[in-house]
Amino acid sequence: MSVTAKAKSELMLFPPPRDLKHPFDPPPELMRRLREEPVSKMRLWNGLEAWVITRYEDGRAILADERFSADATRPNFPEKNIAYAQTISKDRNIRVIDNPEHDIQKRMMVADFTVKRVNEIRPYVEKLVDETIDEMLQQKPPVDLNRFLAMSIPTKVICELLGVPYEDRDFFWIRAKAVLAAKTGEEAVAAGTELTQYIEGLIDLKIKKPENDLISRLVHQQVLPGHLSREVLVSTSRLLLVAGHDTTVGMIGLSTLLVLTIPEAAKKLRENTESDYFRNAVEEMFRFLGTIHAGRRRIATTDVKVGGQLIRAGEGVIVMNNVMDRDESVFPNAGEVDFSRENVRAHNAFGFGVHQCLGQLLARMELQTVHAKLWKRVPTLKLAARIEDLHFFEEGSNYEVTSVPVTW
Repeated sequence: MSVTAKAKSELMLFPPPRDLKHPFDPPPELMRRLREEPVSKMRLWNGLEAWVITRYEDGRAILADERFSADATRPNFPEKNIAYAQTISKDRNIRVIDNPEHDIQKRMMVADFTVKRVNEIRPYVEKLVDETIDEMLQQKPPVDLNRFLAMSIPTKVICELLGVPYEDRDFFWIRAKAVLAAKTGEEAVAAGTELTQYIEGLIDLKIKKPENDLISRLVHQQVLPGHLSREVLVSTSRLLLVAGHDTTVGMIGLSTLLVLTIPEAAKKLRENTESDYFRNAVEEMFRFLGTIHAGRRRIATTDVKVGGQLIRAGEGVIVMNNVMDRDESVFPNAGEVDFSRENVRAHNAFGFGVHQCLGQLLARMELQTVHAKLWKRVPTLKLAARIEDLHFFEEGSNYEVTSVPVTW
């Protein structure tokens, strides 16, 4: 074996395993690297190497630096898994393009994700959460909170926003998960193709009969006048449908489980009525849980020194936002949940720089609404299983618990 081949084989595989006794924490190896090797190499699923960035300061510097590209078509780009590589990596939408094209596309959609627009749909979400809790309480416990609450709320909201029929949810739930985490490229491609065909059909309907939704607006304000290609609209709509519900589903389930394991936190959520408190509490949930656990992927377009380490042009980097948010130099006692943490909005759960999550205001509002209502509506809510018996899904870019059995 050559020296080079031996060096590659000795690199640890990314991601390293989590500690099952501490399911809310990042893998111990990544926490060690935060303390001792904040810029270090690991080996990816396809044999490529990439620099893993764990320190807050270094990660933010990379995400704000245009010398690090998000273009997944570049050679050696450190894509998350084979499903991503075979499907959404091939798209040319805001996830994988750089400026100036990125900002041009983003401006076409941003009106549907502003504070004003999110506040307009807030009453719909509040009513939806109340109705969903009513439905859950009509069941005989124990019930799976994921199925009744975590899955239904974000799915109904993204359907309302995009103009997608909610009755088609089973179709796109299954295919969305395959696009993000299928074991084989063939399975991912098949799911992606079916989603593409589904979106194509929706666009045809919106051309003939536009409604008050994002896809209709993009069709009539951007595609038909020639500002945006139909192909990009299809890939963008597919991305928004997949990412717009999957990440929030995971976050509602995992954050509820977290609170169920901390009685004092549940007590504070039950007793507090201040909207500012719930806003801060939800930000702490995002910081502490870091459910987007596969990192933000970039590739250097020129030689850049980060944290004293030279990263050469053509080398991939993985910015570990969930580990950065455990950096004690920024968040004292970072391993503890503190709903009153003063600087919590400095977290990186939604990324940083130009590629920050477009739907972050919507996700925040959904989580705030759920937690402001759930603990008051169901004050005796408790976990109906041992946490060590629960299953956590790690294969995709989003870390989540597959079920949250509860009783009351």
